[in-house]
Amino acid sequence: MIYELLKEKNLAKIIPTDVKLLPECKSWANLPEDIKSFFVTQANEIKDNKHFILPASLYMDFKRIGNRSEYESPYMQRRADLMTLTIAECIKADGEYLDAVINLIWAICEETSWVIPAHNNKGELPDIEYETFVDLFSAETGAVLSFVYHYLGDIIVQNAPTVKRRMEIEVENKILAPYLKYNHFWYMGLEDDDPVNNWNPWINSNIIVAFAVFEKNRERLIQAVEKTAKSIDSFIKCYHADGACDEGPGYFGAAGASLFDYLETLADITGEKINFFDNELIKNMARYIYRVYIGGGWYVNFADGSARPGAPAKLLARVGEAVGDDNLIGFANEILKSEDGANTFGTHIYRHIKSLFQKDYTGDFNPLKTHWFDGTEILIARDNEGNKSGVFISAKGGHNDESHNHNDVGHFILYSDEKPVIIDAGVETYTKKTFSPERYDIWTMQSCYHNLPTVNGFAQIAGKDKKASGASCKHENNITVLAMELKDAYPEEAGIESYIREFTFEHGKSLIVCDKYKLNKCVAPLVLNLLCANKPEISCDIINLGENIELNFDSSALTASIEAIELTDERIKMDWQRDYLYRIRLTGKKMKKENDVKLKFCKL
Repeated sequence: MIYELLKEKNLAKIIPTDVKLLPECKSWANLPEDIKSFFVTQANEIKDNKHFILPASLYMDFKRIGNRSEYESPYMQRRADLMTLTIAECIKADGEYLDAVINLIWAICEETSWVIPAHNNKGELPDIEYETFVDLFSAETGAVLSFVYHYLGDIIVQNAPTVKRRMEIEVENKILAPYLKYNHFWYMGLEDDDPVNNWNPWINSNIIVAFAVFEKNRERLIQAVEKTAKSIDSFIKCYHADGACDEGPGYFGAAGASLFDYLETLADITGEKINFFDNELIKNMARYIYRVYIGGGWYVNFADGSARPGAPAKLLARVGEAVGDDNLIGFANEILKSEDGANTFGTHIYRHIKSLFQKDYTGDFNPLKTHWFDGTEILIARDNEGNKSGVFISAKGGHNDESHNHNDVGHFILYSDEKPVIIDAGVETYTKKTFSPERYDIWTMQSCYHNLPTVNGFAQIAGKDKKASGASCKHENNITVLAMELKDAYPEEAGIESYIREFTFEHGKSLIVCDKYKLNKCVAPLVLNLLCANKPEISCDIINLGENIELNFDSSALTASIEAIELTDERIKMDWQRDYLYRIRLTGKKMKKENDVKLKFCKL
C-alpha cells in the first residue's frame, strides 16, 4: 500500500534536500492573541518549577505493586511542560523561558530510559546492556525533543551547545538507531502476521518526525521513511474495509488518528507528493468516529476506554477536507464547540502543533440513522436521521480476542436523548493486572457485567474462536434487525446447543431483545444481566430505567433484582460522574433447557 506507493514515486527523488516539516519560526507571531496569551500564561506559572526526580524505586513500583501512575505522572508532566515552555519561547522570542527549557531538556536526557515501567519487560529496571526498546512514550519523547530542536536548536546552541548535542546523542541512541536496527519489535508487524494495534501508527507517526528533524544522512532518512511505511502497512491491513477501530473510540485518537498524523507528516516531508487520503479504507477509518458518536459527548465505548473520550477535532477537520467528507468536517466543528478551548499538550505533538496554525472550517454534522460495520460487526441505530434526540442503540457481534478486548459478544447499549441508560462500564485505571493473565478477573472485562446472559452459571471466555456466528443485519420499513448465534462465545461446559440473540429496533418506538436458546443440560437458571447508569425502579413487570425509558419483562418467568456497584476507581468514576452504577439481574424462575425470553425497552 503506502510502501509500494513510495517505491513507485521514488522517495529519493521527491524528498527535498531541505525538509519542510513545520511552520516557520516567524509564524508564531501570527497566532491568534488568545492562543499566545494561553501559552505565555501557562509558561509563567511553570518556568520556575523544580522538577521532581524520577528515582529507581518509583520505577520499580510497577513490578512491586502494579502501580503505573506514580511514575508516569511526573514523567508525562515533564514533557508537557517542555512543550508549553518551548511554544511560549517561540511566541515571545526573548529568551525568557530558555533556561527552563534547557533544564527540562537536560532532565529528560538524563533519564536512563524513556520507556515507561509498564512497557519495560526486562526486569524491575531498564537493562542498559540489553537492546534499546522503542515504546509509545520513548517515541513521543523523541518527537517532543524534535520540536524543541527544530524551533530552538539554534538559540540553545548559542547558550549551551552541549545541550543541543546531547539531544542529538540521546535521540540517536534511544530512538533512531534501535528503530532502524531491529525488526522484531512486536508493534512493527515486520516479522510475522500477528495483528498490531494503536502502538503501530502512534509510534511510527512520532518516529518519522524524529528522523525528519534529526537525521542528517539522506540515505538513512529514506531508509527510515520506507521502513515506517512498511510498518504502517501492517497496521492498515489489520482493518476491515468498514474502517471500524476494534479497540473502540477511546483508542481512535491513538489508532486511526495517529495514522492520519503519519499521513499528514509524510505529505509534508514529500512536499505533498505522497497523498494517501483518497484511499477508500482510509476514508472509512476517518468516518468511523462520527458513526459511533451518540451525542452529548458520548460514544459507543466497546472495548477499553471512556464513554466520553473526546475526539481530535481539528485534525479531523483537516482529514475531512483531505478525504472530501463534509460530514466529518461538520462533526469536527460540533466537537470543537463543546470543548473548553484548552491548548495543553500531552501526546501526539505534531497533531497539536499543526492545529495551532489551522484555518477555520464551516459545516454542520448530520448523524446517521443506521450504520452496520459488517467486518467488525457493530450496529448503530437511532430514531431519526440527522437528529441526536430520541433513542440511540448499538449492539455488537465480533469475537473475544479483539484488541483491548472485553468478553462482550452479543452486548448492547441504549441511550435516550443523548444520556446513558443501558451502558458499557468501560475500563478502570490501568494497572499491572490490566494486561496480564489476570485481565478477566477485572469486573469491567467480564460478560456478566455487560448486557449479556449467564448460561448454566457460565460467563463468556476470551479467545478469537469465542465469537458470534451468522451475524446478519437488515433495515427496512423503519425497523432495524440484528441477529447472531452466541453459543461459541461460551465454554463447552455451559452446555449450549444454540443461543440466538435478536435485536429488533423499531425506530421511534421500542427495542426488543429476544433470546432463543436450547441447552443440552440445565443446572442453573438463566440470568440476563443489564448494566445501568441510573438506579432502576422495579414495579411488577416494568423497570423504570430513568431518562424516560422503561423495560418490560415477563415477571411470571423472571425475577428482577438490583445490585449497586460502587465506583472506587477514579478514572471510571470520572467517566460516569457518579458514585454508583447498577446491575439488573433477571433470573429465570424455572430451569428450562429450551426457551424464548424477551425484553422490551420503550421510551415513555
